[in-house]
Amino acid sequence: MPVNEDLESLSPEILRGKEEWTTTSGRVWTIHHYTMAGSTNDICRSLPPWHAVCADTQSRGRGRFGRSFVSDPGGLWLSASLPASPPRSLWDGFSLRVGASLLEYARSLGLPDVRLRWPNDLLCADRKLAGLLIEHPSTGVIVVGIGLNITNQPWIEAPELISSTTSLAAQMTSPPSIMEVMQGILEAITKGHQQMIDGGMATAINELNESWTKSRPVKLTLSDSRVISGSFIGLDSMGHLRIQDASGNEIVIEHYLVQRLRELAT
Repeated sequence: MPVNEDLESLSPEILRGKEEWTTTSGRVWTIHHYTMAGSTNDICRSLPPWHAVCADTQSRGRGRFGRSFVSDPGGLWLSASLPASPPRSLWDGFSLRVGASLLEYARSLGLPDVRLRWPNDLLCADRKLAGLLIEHPSTGVIVVGIGLNITNQPWIEAPELISSTTSLAAQMTSPPSIMEVMQGILEAITKGHQQMIDGGMATAINELNESWTKSRPVKLTLSDSRVISGSFIGLDSMGHLRIQDASGNEIVIEHYLVQRLRELAT
């Protein structure tokens, strides 16, 4: 999503305050609240595990492959630093685990027709509600970045988003506050992190496959510039994509090869 160039000029970070907050499982998070941040993920990269950064707005918010997106006031722009014991391969697929936890949280709010669009978009009524970005800034640390629309209207800044995005305010009569959503998501991240330690991503794959109740026509763009079309039918045990081609044959595409997945109209 495009970033407003006027916001880009407001690059200095403005720290409003810091607090500690404890999850129901007893995990203590240190939360850094910013009025303005360039990128919450960038700030979080220099913090130790169990620290989180929340900003009212971002001027350099980004998604996968450095794609920029609108981070306007009224949304949740949150990054969280987590311990990730080596080797790094143990954390392959962690985005799926966090995605499953985020999906569970969204369902707890009573949202209609909520699902995950591989690999990192949370959809409500087939419109984007939230995005997820996982980064490994250094050995032993993972940064989870989440942007979620609450009362903000990103389509005002970027009119092309009006038909593809939504917000909690658009889907709920009384949406929770930014603070309540932040706490709910930190609970979900903490739970997902422990589940990853206990059992890897297997349970996440089962949960996500159950949520994809029908095959969907998609077009994949791979890192070697190949384009593959077919029906997305789920994930295998390694988190790779299962695609059925026009002849009914199943193709398995390694998740790390996929640069873009676009769902096609049915």
